[in-house]
Amino acid sequence: MTWKVEVMFDSLIRSGFRRAGLLASGWWALTEGSSAWTFGVPVIFLALVSSFLINPSGYKPLRGLPRFLGFFLLHSLLGGIDVARRALHPRMPLAPEVVDYPLRLHDQAACVLLVNTVNLLPGTVVAELEVHRLRVHVLDHRLPVFESLRTVEEKVADLFALSLNEAGNTPHA
Repeated sequence: MTWKVEVMFDSLIRSGFRRAGLLASGWWALTEGSSAWTFGVPVIFLALVSSFLINPSGYKPLRGLPRFLGFFLLHSLLGGIDVARRALHPRMPLAPEVVDYPLRLHDQAACVLLVNTVNLLPGTVVAELEVHRLRVHVLDHRLPVFESLRTVEEKVADLFALSLNEAGNTPHA
């Protein structure tokens, strides 16, 4: 029994050093290498404690990160162009609606990333996150909204190396 505790403690220590290193690197990049460490160290410490409160087990390696970033950047660009086109069009071709999307993800950290990703993609904003459902406001419900949300959810699941559970219902607007 003590061997398992030692292994878990060792894993937590390594995870803490890894997280602290990432947070310190992020702080250094944000401050452009300045000497703002008197403020930065407490901020990094609070972020480190928060990261353990949010996800004590640590994240799995994000091997799919380059694919996810490529997907996100491309869709952000295409979505931004679409929103700009609609805003500048004389008739403003909009058909806003709030849709309910049944979630297949059940990992909390993955759901948070999914919500943030959907919010950052132009033309969509998550109005509500429930355990098994997203309520999303879309600019044009005539577009393939559910297919797009499904694709984003699959990309997030792939990033976290998670399997998706099939939702019980078919999405309805």
